[in-house]
Amino acid sequence: MGIQWRDLLSPVNVDDDFCFGQVLGMLLLDSVLYGLVTWYMEAVFPGQFGVPQPWYFFILPSYWCGKPRAVAGKEEEDSDPEKELRNEYFEAEPEDLVAGIKIKHLSKVFRVGNKDRAAVRDLNLNLYEGQITVLLGHNGAGKTTTLSMLTGLFPPTSGRAYISGYEISQDMVQIRKSLGLCPQHDILFDNLTVAEHLYFYAQLKGLSRQKCPEEVKQMLHIIGLEDKWNSRSRFLSGGMRRKLSIGIALIAGSKVLILDEPTSGMDAISRRAIWDLLQRQKSDRTIVLTTHFMDEADLLGDRIAIMAKGELQCCGSSLFLKQKYGAGYHMTLVKEPHCNPEGISQLVHHHVPNATLESSAGAELSFILPRESTHRFEGLFAKLEKKQKELGIASFGASITTMEEVFLRVGKLVDSSMDIQAIQLPALQYQHERRASDWAVDSNLCGVMDPSDGIGALIEEEHTAVKLNTGLTLHCQQFWAMFLKKAAYSWREWKMVAAQILVPLTCVTLALLAINYSSELFDDPMLRLTLGEYGRTIVPFSVPGTSQLGQQLSEHLKDALQAEGQEPREVLGDLEEFLIFRASVEGGGFNERCLVAASFRDVGERTVVTALFNNQAYHSPATALAVVDNLLFKLLCGPHASIVVSNFPQPRSALQAAKDQFNEGRKGFDIALNLLFAMAFLASTFSILAVSERAVQAKHVQFVSGVHVATFWLSALLWDLISFLIPSLLLLVVFKAFDVRAFTRDGHVADTLLLLLLYGWAIIPLMYLMNFFFSGAATAYTRLTIFNILSGIATFLMVTIMRIPAVKLEELSKTLDHVFLVLPNHCLGMAVSSFYENYETQRYCTSSEVAAHYCKKYNIQYQENFYAWSTPGVGRFVASMAASGCTYLILLFLIENNLLQRLRGILCAFRRRRTLTELYTRMPVLPEDQDVADERTRILAPSPDSLLHTPLIIKELSKVYEQRAPLLAVDRISLAVQKGECFGLLGFNGAGKTTTFKMLTGEESPTSGDAFVGGHRISSDVGKVRQRIGYCPQFDALLDHMTGREMLVMYARLRGIPERHIGACVENTLRGLLLEPHANKLVRTYSGGNKRKLSTGIALIGEPAVIFLDEPSTGMDPVARRLLWDTVARARESGKAIVITSHSMEECEALCTRLAIMVQGQFKCLGSPQHLKSKFGSGYSLRAKVQSEGQQEALEDFKAFVDLTFPGSILEDEHQGMVHYHLPGRDLSWAKVFGILEKAKEKYSVDDYSVSQISLEQVFLSFAHLQPPTAEEGR
Repeated sequence: MGIQWRDLLSPVNVDDDFCFGQVLGMLLLDSVLYGLVTWYMEAVFPGQFGVPQPWYFFILPSYWCGKPRAVAGKEEEDSDPEKELRNEYFEAEPEDLVAGIKIKHLSKVFRVGNKDRAAVRDLNLNLYEGQITVLLGHNGAGKTTTLSMLTGLFPPTSGRAYISGYEISQDMVQIRKSLGLCPQHDILFDNLTVAEHLYFYAQLKGLSRQKCPEEVKQMLHIIGLEDKWNSRSRFLSGGMRRKLSIGIALIAGSKVLILDEPTSGMDAISRRAIWDLLQRQKSDRTIVLTTHFMDEADLLGDRIAIMAKGELQCCGSSLFLKQKYGAGYHMTLVKEPHCNPEGISQLVHHHVPNATLESSAGAELSFILPRESTHRFEGLFAKLEKKQKELGIASFGASITTMEEVFLRVGKLVDSSMDIQAIQLPALQYQHERRASDWAVDSNLCGVMDPSDGIGALIEEEHTAVKLNTGLTLHCQQFWAMFLKKAAYSWREWKMVAAQILVPLTCVTLALLAINYSSELFDDPMLRLTLGEYGRTIVPFSVPGTSQLGQQLSEHLKDALQAEGQEPREVLGDLEEFLIFRASVEGGGFNERCLVAASFRDVGERTVVTALFNNQAYHSPATALAVVDNLLFKLLCGPHASIVVSNFPQPRSALQAAKDQFNEGRKGFDIALNLLFAMAFLASTFSILAVSERAVQAKHVQFVSGVHVATFWLSALLWDLISFLIPSLLLLVVFKAFDVRAFTRDGHVADTLLLLLLYGWAIIPLMYLMNFFFSGAATAYTRLTIFNILSGIATFLMVTIMRIPAVKLEELSKTLDHVFLVLPNHCLGMAVSSFYENYETQRYCTSSEVAAHYCKKYNIQYQENFYAWSTPGVGRFVASMAASGCTYLILLFLIENNLLQRLRGILCAFRRRRTLTELYTRMPVLPEDQDVADERTRILAPSPDSLLHTPLIIKELSKVYEQRAPLLAVDRISLAVQKGECFGLLGFNGAGKTTTFKMLTGEESPTSGDAFVGGHRISSDVGKVRQRIGYCPQFDALLDHMTGREMLVMYARLRGIPERHIGACVENTLRGLLLEPHANKLVRTYSGGNKRKLSTGIALIGEPAVIFLDEPSTGMDPVARRLLWDTVARARESGKAIVITSHSMEECEALCTRLAIMVQGQFKCLGSPQHLKSKFGSGYSLRAKVQSEGQQEALEDFKAFVDLTFPGSILEDEHQGMVHYHLPGRDLSWAKVFGILEKAKEKYSVDDYSVSQISLEQVFLSFAHLQPPTAEEGR
């Protein structure tokens, strides 16, 4: 029946008062005890992330009560003279607002090796309620470290910060109740819905359960996800996930919001939705925001703080910073080939004497026109328009200082090494350099970049000298690169390697210790039955009678016990009652101290001697009897007489010895069981790197870089077999140390090693094969360990137990044994157990004639040949493990080569065609853009040589995702990208850009259509295609355990760059991307921007003919972004065909020779940036900011003025006194526009304005209404 509730407090047996209730009570006590220990350890030793409490925190009233600390009123001004000099760059703080966050002398120093590195230095900053404060800085400037300290991720080294009056080092629990955080990367639960996320975080912040539903409903409305309330987060698009993250930060009335790059990776429409959301929600909240989009900082930031090298460089409104750091207006002129730069310069200086020539590079002239000369602009522009053809000016324009320029100038002032031409130039500089090179004019005029440094050197070197390896040399080089990658992983993850070695050794050593201790075979020795064997004990006795004999016996008892060192104790009352009472008082100690007792009582004329014993001791009955017998013997024969009582078991019979020897073979069972347990953990480690590489797409990028499937996996297999060999050899040492004869004598060391290595050969490919089922390394390790335990120990026990004759399931045991042969873990367990049993049985049965007789009598079988197929031979297990390794490798190669998917594709081809036909018939037929139609016509009717001479041709490429409602992600796109061309693929989230990239790089197969890279089809020659392309995926496909230099060296080898050139090639790439200071740091320590640089470097290295860059500059600061543009531009100029996707229109204008805007999987327009702007947009873009005093009234007056002066003008955007207008009309001239606005500037209190030609972004946004909301990220 087992335990019942009524038995909960009842003892198990009469000899013990221990009950099941005590077990439950101790478990409950343990849970409370360990809970308290965990709470204390978490508070005092939070680890890498978290603010530690003092060891005595639990006795502090502030910990339990949490009263806000009063912040001192006005802090004393810092007397540091350097800071006083810098005060001019810090705008006066608003006096009428409350500071939600006060940062005072905050510093953070990290210990890197033996050196200290200051990430934040003496930061002083106030952030106010009702404002959005934007924190800017280059990658590594200290922004994320500052936010991490404010959120309690780690403690400051020195200084203080107060949030809502609470100090971050002591009151983090109180702070977090009103703190909302939106991290840089979405941290969401894949299987929770939108509403469940909001409900969960509202409860965490302390909102009552009754108020939660209404709060969640309101927040869904605020973030615009009402129709997605019941959708799980993994099905949301990137923009929706960011909205949810911001909703989580806002929920429950968070007073302080910390938003780390909230719009990173979002398209223009989604970004604007987030901007509107934040503007609506900023009242009564203190909002801190970081971003790498300068237009976002300009638009959202009430105050902007810029950090560099861990220090705050300036702080104020965007207008204040532009006035301090801006040089004025930038006038940019695009030159015709017959341009007269000297004449232009004379004309400019004639009208604006203090104008300065900013740059004359490529096809562009750039002048700085001071702000104080704005009244002269109208005359200058009128003259330029009049003499435009005479001077050779293609076009010209002017713009005011941008936030990006402010950011770059601050960085340049802090770090003079940033004085690089590429950084200083506006984005259009790249465009016009490209145009100039298209015009094929003088190289000095075109500004062709000097190929003596950076990527230019690499490109130059590759063109002139470097011949890439091919054939066997390339395969050997790739094999070596992959082998070194695994070696680096083992070197960096040394703890895992130590576990691989120690876990098997520990388990087997403990098992052998237990076996040797518990199963030694020998005849039991003689045991003397005296009280002395139990140490000093108490012997109670009673003499209730008065007879002389009883008195004599009690005296003899005292003398005998004292002589043996025992303690006699006379009991005057009832002896049995005394014993019961002492047992109840002393508990378990009574059983150790009191083993025997005696009573001498008179029954008539006789004296009755009674011996009593405590049955907790095995031999107490005989010992008690021996004590009494000795008393009687001494009484009869004198004081020196005694009886020695001993227990001497009989020696084992020959039959018993034989049975014991047969049981000796069962030791193999224990060894096998423990070995399987250890190997379950060891084998699982071989999947960790494979899962990690696949999860971050590093494996795909390696395949795209040209590595063959066999090279990738066989190199990993070789390293893992070597890693497996080490613990296998050490196991042999352990077996030898414990003298396990079956595995170490008679030449069986080699047999044992063969068994272990064959297991490694079988289990490692199985672990590789199973990595496809997991998306996270930790999950894979845990679940594969469980799988190994079940497939090893469970099957081994099942078969072994069923073999026992008494169970009567021997036939089923044989059947299961054959079925389980496909499992390497089962084979290892059975092989080790059978090998040991066979050895011990053979040794005994051949040891003597008696042994041989018993073996024959009891039908004990053994095999002379240990590799025999039948039991107990191990032949079938050895053969199975050898075959399994080959089978699993073949399956692995089939999966990696998509042969199974191809077979499925062939079988489902008819259904796919029918699905496509149905989708096309359901879709409305829309008129196709003429440029797109012309491109399709050229592609579908190619010349014979076009396939060979065109790097990339896409022909009617389509992709359908088969789901409940089939999704047409890419719809019959056709395109040709020529050498030296950079093609931009633009589109909103869900337009089909990333899916297109996945098909072109072989990650996914197209549903219909095809593409050709260097004349090779992606559908059939994906291996040859991958040797010709470089790929930078949307998310960083990097290996955390390698350094940046090691990553580039690895990919250089994969590309086939000869070993003698790899060093120079890698150095050039590092220098060109400004990664030299970080080259020898592990990738896991890189900032987001540096990771994107490295990803781009990997795509560019090795001279691939076609380069795919999927949002390469995401997360980069403006400096890094311009350096990236420089690198990509040089690659393009060297003749590469580049396809790039980006959410930055400025980036597309800077780099792209042609671009297409993709909507719902189709190209809606195609052409050069200027062609698209001319075709889809005309007029000018006006941005103006009205003074803050009397802002609303002045703003309305200005808007009325614009509507009246520029008929047909469209108000595109309005935020915080900033208006953005589209001024239509081809008749408007720069002079006219500037003349009108300059006159209106004072009248309508306009602080700042800029006029520019309509931007590419506005063309892009004009297609927004065609793209419906989608939940398919990246498709």
